[in-house]
Amino acid sequence: MFPDRPTVTLTAGNEDRLDFDEALLPEDSWDQELEEGEYEVESIGDMRTGRRTRYGRTLREFQVCWRGYDDPTWVDEAGLNCGALLHEFLQDRAKQSRFQVMQSHEEA
Repeated sequence: MFPDRPTVTLTAGNEDRLDFDEALLPEDSWDQELEEGEYEVESIGDMRTGRRTRYGRTLREFQVCWRGYDDPTWVDEAGLNCGALLHEFLQDRAKQSRFQVMQSHEEA
């Protein structure tokens, strides 16, 4: 059905391998420069849900603490570009919700 795709086998000897030692990298090599209008998210503090879209999806906003700023702001989910922090926040929130459900069943 599909034609065979060409394949190439690469061979690398031990002398061709590179070992990147993190200790040898410059201290600021992991720091990325922010461009104009970009801000770094320090943490996500809270979430609130709002209206639904015409497709039935609930819009979510997150209370974001910005690095270098004192006051948090509410930001639409589509305006965030911090996938790892967002995932971690949602996982923690789900764990707290499960824990509260377990506690309410124990009290009943």
